[in-house]
Amino acid sequence: MKLNRVIVAIIAIAVVAGLLAGITFFTQTAARENAEVKEVNIKIGLLFPLTGGLAPLGTDQYTGAKIALDLINERGGIAGKYRIEYVTADSASDPTKAASEAERLITLEKVNIIVGSYASPLLLAASEISERYKVVYYEVGAITDRATLREFKYLLRNQPIGGDFGILSPVFVSEAVAPALGKKPSEIRVAIIYEDGPYGTSVAAGNRDTVRKLGLNLVLDEGYSAATTDLTGLILKLKTAEPDVVLHTGYFADVVLFIRQSQQLGFKTKVLIGHGAGYGLPATYKELGAAFDYVFNLDPSSPYFNLESIAQELRPLNVEFVKRFRQARGYDPGTHGYMGFANLLPLLTNILPLAIEKYGSIDADAIMKAAYELDIPEGGTLMGYGLKFAPPDSPKDTLLGEKYRDTKQLHIGQNVRAYPVVLQWIGGRPEVVYPDFLAARKPVIPLPKGHPLAP
Repeated sequence: MKLNRVIVAIIAIAVVAGLLAGITFFTQTAARENAEVKEVNIKIGLLFPLTGGLAPLGTDQYTGAKIALDLINERGGIAGKYRIEYVTADSASDPTKAASEAERLITLEKVNIIVGSYASPLLLAASEISERYKVVYYEVGAITDRATLREFKYLLRNQPIGGDFGILSPVFVSEAVAPALGKKPSEIRVAIIYEDGPYGTSVAAGNRDTVRKLGLNLVLDEGYSAATTDLTGLILKLKTAEPDVVLHTGYFADVVLFIRQSQQLGFKTKVLIGHGAGYGLPATYKELGAAFDYVFNLDPSSPYFNLESIAQELRPLNVEFVKRFRQARGYDPGTHGYMGFANLLPLLTNILPLAIEKYGSIDADAIMKAAYELDIPEGGTLMGYGLKFAPPDSPKDTLLGEKYRDTKQLHIGQNVRAYPVVLQWIGGRPEVVYPDFLAARKPVIPLPKGHPLAP
């Protein structure tokens, strides 16, 4: 069964009518912008890497989150009545700094919620602090499976997990790449390479298990440090292995290094598939130019997908985000900026209004109760996927995990309806190409003649 049918079947919701009060919020509150706003202390800390090696992606994601907050405040605040104060903290791409900044936001700034954090090591470190202080940590970008397997009570993640990135790319190879190359899945030679931190190892584990399950031919499986300045040894092993497909998980600097050194050393492959981070960044395209065209990336959706797949009321927000991001950053948004925007909105349009109006509070327990009541179907969020957080009394695996993982993961606070998509960089834009019902265009397979990495 194709992935698009699997997702819809698992969710088992056929229509997206009367989705949620939060969607209509945007169309109903603009006229109330000048209405009296009650004094409610809603203070959010934005914790992202704005300096250091992770800053290119972190700044994009921070920009997306800030656009979401500004849009809400322009329309009167939460539920059109309660304005949000937000403060910015820089994790400086360092887990120790992320932890100390989380503590500062909680103890000195007195935030109700921390929103972050782009990178998995930063999430793991900062959420340890928020859990200790019983402050909600709302993650919009980091993907390590481990984060929501720790039985934390105050962590919410509206973002696909790394293991699911690792699942979907081999599924895409089996269902789309193999037919395009005129081969059986068992004839496709696959190499798995990855940075060996929590992010890379999560994705690689999913890659490894799913490649085996689908019967693809694994010819190389190797990790490396993201801090490395030389990948010559790894690339020479790839040349010997001669893979049809490379599945790569890395950050910005090591992705740029890998593709540049691959060109220098004459490594060729038919298909290159990345998994978020460095592969989802406009700055990577800017660095590599034509060498990054036709490269695939597994990520939550970019803004460039089939908008008819989401609720009609949401579509203008996609357009507004793209406009504002261009104004703020001077270039088209990629996946990470959109994640910061689209993954944050349900907190602002659904969770906080419910916490205030049903539970009369924005303390951590009220926020978590409201979050676990959400039941948003497919097409009901700007990412395309639905939203259902796995509660502490009923931990669950994700949609993809339920279908493809032999050993089920029991997540708490994870949006189990979240899943990545496959995008392809074409002319500087990452466009969704898989699954079919979200696709803006068909994938180009293999790398076209004349591409620097094409055989």
